[in-house]
Amino acid sequence: SLDFPAGSCERSPFITYESNPAPFWSNFLCVLIPLTVNFKVIGPDHPIMVSAGEDALLPCHLSPSTSAQGMEVRWYRSKFSEPVHLYQHEKDQAEQQIPNYQGRTELLKDGIVDGSVVLHIRNITPSDHGQFICFFRSSSFYAEATLELKVAGQ
Repeated sequence: SLDFPAGSCERSPFITYESNPAPFWSNFLCVLIPLTVNFKVIGPDHPIMVSAGEDALLPCHLSPSTSAQGMEVRWYRSKFSEPVHLYQHEKDQAEQQIPNYQGRTELLKDGIVDGSVVLHIRNITPSDHGQFICFFRSSSFYAEATLELKVAGQ
């Protein structure tokens, strides 16, 4: 549920009212104010274990459950500007991926309207061992979670 801050629908001190009570239109002013919905990004609390040559599934989701369809969803390793996978403007942006992951990733979006996505990485290599960051950004808020991928033998 959405909680409105105390006093968010009170009369504005910056608007001069010509009559008392407030004009009819001022009763609808609250509806026009955009709401900021804060969320957390949740990933597994344990490392994901795979062997070289296998595929990995890296899940993360929003809490509370919120549609991420219109959000940016970015997976990256150490540099934000070097995405492993980028979903933006409601589509995958393969041309912005770093070369090591081009053609190897797919964002599974079956649960995106509930804020749940899974990064599918094909043909895991030893260089995939380590941290992956799942980042969500709405028009007014962003958050991320860090996941650990362990490649057997590393």
